Amino acid sequence: MKKILLAIALFFFYSVSFAQVEGVEVEKPKEEIKQEEKKEAKKEKDEDEEKIPLIDRFYFGGNFGANFGTVTNITVAPMVGYKITPRFSVGVGGTYQYWSDKRFTPTYTQSIYGGSLFSRYMIAEDFLGTGNLFAHAEYETLFAKEPYQDPNTGLIKEKTKAFPSFLIGGGLAIPIGSRSAFTISALYNPFYDEFNSLYESPLQVRIGGFF
Repeated sequence: MKKILLAIALFFFYSVSFAQVEGVEVEKPKEEIKQEEKKEAKKEKDEDEEKIPLIDRFYFGGNFGANFGTVTNITVAPMVGYKITPRFSVGVGGTYQYWSDKRFTPTYTQSIYGGSLFSRYMIAEDFLGTGNLFAHAEYETLFAKEPYQDPNTGLIKEKTKAFPSFLIGGGLAIPIGSRSAFTISALYNPFYDEFNSLYESPLQVRIGGFF
């Protein structure tokens, strides 16, 4: 009888102990927690990217810019962008410029053509309640006929030359619809050379939009 009671007591003790151990939540190592957080963040990122249908990844728009002075420069630049993620996009653009230089007599005018590659990243949505704040980087090359005065004849002649620019800065996209927005941006060329540029200033202010 004592043996039976002892066996029952041991079985009861083992069952209670196992239940207590099973109910204890073992704390995971910090490294394992970090790995799980990274996996979860990647999963959320992939899900966000998948939410954008292919046709909605493309957007179209352009910029308008103007500088007035001794050199007048009016720019129209259409563009096509592609959203790699909801915040980051890349794209290409075309450029047409009307250029007028009063340093020559008579005033020298011409049409300039070129193109650009750009990337854009949305830093903050609804920034200060106005719109989406974005950073912008762009490489642009323009081809223009460079005028020069023949010292022998005094006549103005031309030669075609490439004028590259690297522009960085940012701007604000103010929504005017579900997909469209009005944009204003300020871009700066850190490698600006007044003797090798079609712009009169390293700072370019652009007004445009996209849809």
